Amino acid sequence: MRFKLVLQLVVAALLFSSGPAFADEVKGRIMDISRKASTIQINVKGEDPVVVRFDENTQFIEAGGIADLSGNDLLKVTFDPGKPATSIEKVIFKLPDGVEISTDELLALMTGDAPYTLVDARPKRRYVAATIPSSAHAFPKDEDFMQTVNELAPEKSALLIFYCGGPTCPYTGEAVRKAIADGYTNVKGYQAGTPAWRKAQLPMHSQPGWVAERLNPGHVIIDTRNTITAMRGHLPTAVTMPAANFEALTETFIAEQRAARIPGVSDRRAPIILYSNTHSDQDVLVAYRELASWGYRNITILKDGYNGWAAADLPTDTNTLALAINYVRKLAPGAIAPETFMAMSFPSEATQVVDVRTDEEVSSGLIAGAVHIPLNTLEDQMGELDKSKPIIVHCATGVRAEMAYRTLKGAGYDVQYLNVEMEVGPDGSFRIL
Repeated sequence: MRFKLVLQLVVAALLFSSGPAFADEVKGRIMDISRKASTIQINVKGEDPVVVRFDENTQFIEAGGIADLSGNDLLKVTFDPGKPATSIEKVIFKLPDGVEISTDELLALMTGDAPYTLVDARPKRRYVAATIPSSAHAFPKDEDFMQTVNELAPEKSALLIFYCGGPTCPYTGEAVRKAIADGYTNVKGYQAGTPAWRKAQLPMHSQPGWVAERLNPGHVIIDTRNTITAMRGHLPTAVTMPAANFEALTETFIAEQRAARIPGVSDRRAPIILYSNTHSDQDVLVAYRELASWGYRNITILKDGYNGWAAADLPTDTNTLALAINYVRKLAPGAIAPETFMAMSFPSEATQVVDVRTDEEVSSGLIAGAVHIPLNTLEDQMGELDKSKPIIVHCATGVRAEMAYRTLKGAGYDVQYLNVEMEVGPDGSFRIL
């Protein structure tokens, strides 16, 4: 009888303890990683993004550590809410033995003389926005997939190469298996896919029709030709920045030991489309290389260049080219407009400003009246904030601020975040870059 009573008490303690009895498991793709805060933001299909911390006790599966995770990787994460993840698994989709090729091998094929057919197996919306040069498109989920492949490569012995969004994307393997089952005998899979191609700073092409629908301030269109040529005819909304300008800027950034950025575009995720007369002209390739080395992650080159654009009878302009970029960053859900934040007075009685940078970063300056809570301690310290007052979160780039926004919003706080690069001075003044 006494044993039964003790057992009942143990069960009750487990059920009503402050911590959960069982860990949560989420599966989704990486949105952002903050190594400074040891935190990952994961996009979970059909749900709000999930923010999870990791530490030295987190077990990494199919990855040597956080350095092996990047981009749009698919993860399976096990964690207790409010605590660092127990395990982070990189979900890998395997290829059949003997078909995988590397970035170097693909590049050698593309620059050699042997015939090949390269197929982007991602959904079409991704193909038209940014694809590896010389790619055709066929999506293995489409009913006419094999019909399309047969038209692209009529000979079953032809070299046929498929790729998608990296090892955590299932479509390379699916396309390879379907092609082999259809009788193709020389099928390869570029498993590393678009993330590795971009990491190697190799060019990506965007389709003219896709670009034609995006001639707006939310996209940066740069003409890399010399100014005289560009003024004879250019894409609407384009700004002139000859390739030599990029090389000169790189030298300036190195000499002055400051962060490299395009004037007017601090957002490293801004969609940037470069063009010259053709997509293989040296000037546009130089500009692409420089921007990639500066850390911009969403650069493409206009396929077929200006000559192909004009031949397709797409809109052109002969008015004076813009000399400065007019980029307007689209506000993400929960983000506050930078101009609204800049118009506020600090310290503020009505609003709490929360700085989630590290102790070291904050030692050089803190906005007047701001509360400093590093992102990696936010879950433990959020109780120090006044839940009756609205909150605005900021960091140095917007990445950690967005993660903090998710964490606070999930806990019921009225919160917005500043999604920009900014610097804070010793006197509490700040500058949005």
